[in-house]
Amino acid sequence: MKIFIDKKIPYSDYFFDFLNLDLEKFTDSSFEIEKLDEPSIVIVRSTFKTHERNIPDCVRYLCSVSTGEDHIDKESLEQKNINYGFSTGANAIAVQEYFFSCLSKLILNNKFDPRNEKILIIGAGNIGGGIKKVLDHFGFKYDTFDPFRASSLKSLDNLSAYKLITLHVPYTTNVEHPTRNLVDSNFLSKLCKDTVIINTSRGGVVSEKDFLHSNDISVISDVFENEPNISPKFCEKNEYFTPHIAGHSQFSKYAMTKMAFYNVANFLNIEVEEPEPILDNKEESFSKETQNDFKKFLFPVSLILKTYDFTLDNFEPNLFKKIRDDYNNRIGFSQVSIKGCLGSKFKKSLEILGFKVI
Repeated sequence: MKIFIDKKIPYSDYFFDFLNLDLEKFTDSSFEIEKLDEPSIVIVRSTFKTHERNIPDCVRYLCSVSTGEDHIDKESLEQKNINYGFSTGANAIAVQEYFFSCLSKLILNNKFDPRNEKILIIGAGNIGGGIKKVLDHFGFKYDTFDPFRASSLKSLDNLSAYKLITLHVPYTTNVEHPTRNLVDSNFLSKLCKDTVIINTSRGGVVSEKDFLHSNDISVISDVFENEPNISPKFCEKNEYFTPHIAGHSQFSKYAMTKMAFYNVANFLNIEVEEPEPILDNKEESFSKETQNDFKKFLFPVSLILKTYDFTLDNFEPNLFKKIRDDYNNRIGFSQVSIKGCLGSKFKKSLEILGFKVI
């Protein structure tokens, strides 16, 4: 069995060398999967779309190192009895950290009041549920909406109570609760002035056309319609925009490739031992600034932004693909050890965010 793997998948050599199989790397833009003629396992990223491709049945297993699934035509694969898998949930922590970086910046810029203003989480799965847990601990006011899970809202009819709305839903069309253009002109018309929407889910969940005709609403976008050929006009109107990297900390990339590795090993019925982590780590001191942030904002905004400031990932729209493909320098919260923490209350708060306290 031969393995074909996208050369941009990080840590692939580190993991897949353990399988002792013939490994060939490819570039997704030039890979012609239709021409494969031998029993193969193909490992791709979310940039590789299969809907208009004729996947040959010699492909035994198609593995996507991604949590999103909309780029894979699962129905077609099932008709050909081709197995497939995803790194489901492996980047959830990184997306949560991206949200907390956004939240910290908004608090520091006086665009969100953590004591008096309210957050709406749309989508309460791996990511939204994790955000909810942290907001509970710090005492933030919030609601959740998810038609498939227990949530505090049953509809999106009244949105004027929320200063910050964060989206954590898949991109769906022909289903009972479609998310395509979920944020459209009707949705936007219900918002209060200066509401901020954070979209780390999928491009197309926010109607870019409708947003361009809205006023007094801000969007922080990590995802876009028509990636990688994104709209400069839409970017210009965003509060901030980043190149689809919300889930791309070093920790999450490692975790996604690791999950793909185990998916492939399980498919082949190969028992493997877990390799030792090879991630960068660093230490930070519990500073007076962090202590003051807890008192003033209820939240360690400075420490979070020192660890990861999402605004540094703003980019030129024409460089979207290059930056996203090469992105792998962001430290996750779990890669940071905090020393000199004062008191068990601070320790618990930092640990629930994912920091290590020593």
